[in-house]
Amino acid sequence: MQNQNNNINNNEEDFSQYYPDGDAANIDRDDHDDSFLNKNRVKKMRNRKKNARLTKGQITLIVIAAVLCAAIIFAIVWVALYKPNNPGGTDIPFDTNPIVNGDDPDQTDKNDPNNQGHSGVNSDTYNVKEGIYNILVVGHDDAAHLADVTMIVNCNTVDKTISIMQIPRDTLVTISTLYTNKTNEAFSSYYIDAYRAGKENPYQVAMDDYATMLEKSLCINIHHTVKMNLAGFRGIVDAIEGIDVYVPDEMYYEDPEQDLYISIPAGYQHLDGATAEGFVRFRSGYVQADLGRVNAQKIFLTAMFNKVKATIKSADVTKITALANEVFDNVTTDLTISDIVYYAKFLMDVDLESINMMTMPGNLAGSYYVMNRAATLKVINQYFNIYTKEITDSIFDRNYLFCFVSKDYICDVYFDNAENVLDEVHNAGDIDDGEMQIPTLD
Repeated sequence: MQNQNNNINNNEEDFSQYYPDGDAANIDRDDHDDSFLNKNRVKKMRNRKKNARLTKGQITLIVIAAVLCAAIIFAIVWVALYKPNNPGGTDIPFDTNPIVNGDDPDQTDKNDPNNQGHSGVNSDTYNVKEGIYNILVVGHDDAAHLADVTMIVNCNTVDKTISIMQIPRDTLVTISTLYTNKTNEAFSSYYIDAYRAGKENPYQVAMDDYATMLEKSLCINIHHTVKMNLAGFRGIVDAIEGIDVYVPDEMYYEDPEQDLYISIPAGYQHLDGATAEGFVRFRSGYVQADLGRVNAQKIFLTAMFNKVKATIKSADVTKITALANEVFDNVTTDLTISDIVYYAKFLMDVDLESINMMTMPGNLAGSYYVMNRAATLKVINQYFNIYTKEITDSIFDRNYLFCFVSKDYICDVYFDNAENVLDEVHNAGDIDDGEMQIPTLD
């Protein structure tokens, strides 16, 4: 029995190793005493606090990192929620009072862009659709200050569509002070007036006046303006390493006075900035002259849209930086940086099939391209009207800015049926597939 007890004792574990101070005798008491455990917890907590102490440099780095994270989050939220402002607020830039019988459009000073509307007060309520913006884009000839290219671009960020209406440079506008009564010279006239008046930025003033003229006559709201000179156009094309387009027929033209020399063979071509300028300005070989040129510009715009979008998607920092530099150096605009980011983000979500391009509906009449009233009104309501209320014939082009009412051959086009216009709406997807046909003289 004693041996059995000894075996049991021998099998018991020796706990003295856990008591280096010889306190193994107190093992039974320690089973009921938390002081030992408490001392160890306190020691561990002290070590943790000691290890948790940070230097001032470490604290500074943490603060900087927190601020950067907050800034990045704010920027992401800002980009996601930002929307461009309506420059006119709730004001309507055109007169909504119907024309009264007996009103004389010739009593208005048509050279004053701010005096293009009826003298009455807007009486109807026009609710604005959300997420729809119109941008006036002008391609500018530096030598003569003429608007070689005029486009109204509608960005519908809700439907993710883009609509572009080109206004040919030979479009008739009945401003009495103009030498040729064409839209390209109207822009020049506003620039000269602003320059002579000593305005700080005469180009932006001219753009604003040009936009106001179009707003009041076409009954649209233009939210932003963009003016690009020819050097900027060439630079932008070169920055994205050229554009590939199909040239419908050989293009040869020389004009030493404008320093314009065009020599482009027919077929698929890779255009650099200089040859791209020649492509979009060429018109002498087309049956419909200026109308042929604006259709060629549709081909170029489609190709350029593809290239710019591909450049942005590639995240090529060198190309994107070069593109941004050309834009900022050669473009006059009222767009803010936030606006540009907003529209660039929108652009990436748009497909070619969601882009529609059209020339202002009309027809040729002598040396002029004359707007067709009914067809243009239809286009305005379908693609460029930002209001829930339809624009009616009773307020559209109320002062006949686009018509000589005393000339029958002009009125024959202006008041003709909408179905008799030369051009139609072209989808960029179809253009990319080669369906744009431009009649040539050969």
